[in-house]
Amino acid sequence: MNATDVRNRRFGLWIALAAVVVLAVVGVVAWQMWPSGDSDVAVPARVCDNALPGADVKTLLPEKGKQFSQWHTGVFNPAEPYTKKAPGTCKVYGGGKAVRIEHSLYSGADYTMKEVARDASAAGATRIRLGKAGGFHKGDTTSLFADCSSGRGKAVVEVDVTYHKTSDRAVIQKMASLAADTLRLEARELWDCGGAHSLPNGIPQLG
Repeated sequence: MNATDVRNRRFGLWIALAAVVVLAVVGVVAWQMWPSGDSDVAVPARVCDNALPGADVKTLLPEKGKQFSQWHTGVFNPAEPYTKKAPGTCKVYGGGKAVRIEHSLYSGADYTMKEVARDASAAGATRIRLGKAGGFHKGDTTSLFADCSSGRGKAVVEVDVTYHKTSDRAVIQKMASLAADTLRLEARELWDCGGAHSLPNGIPQLG
């Protein structure tokens, strides 16, 4: 092989190497620019019969994946003209996850704020405080309660937010915030609980 052949061969190798590099760069750029197979989980501004802010739900659902959907039974929005005093259940979906939100009223002495405090101190429970209201997280559910006693007797409003089993305090805080928004709404506007309007705004305290 003469010198010319050697130079030609080296030149061909450099051309081939350059082509490989160019193809690699083009591939990386195309991969970065190619649209993801998962679409955004578009949580609306209001959820559960337009009763609750979607922001709380959005913090719990993945950003991408299966599209948002929801259903509700019973009563959730006290502003609706058909509303009567009745429990309600709402379930929201998105990105392969689901959040269940429920509210109801314990009438009589079946369950009181004293029992709430007892259960909040039980093993495996995380205590939650919201002014005079309180509750706990255990397993996959965060529960908040407010005294709704009146001249007709003792009563307690309960809100449950069920997501998935967790001990992550950041997740529990998000669940508690959603429960607090639900409790403030239903205790004030649906069940007319005395003292409900004094429930503090903002996020509840853990521990």
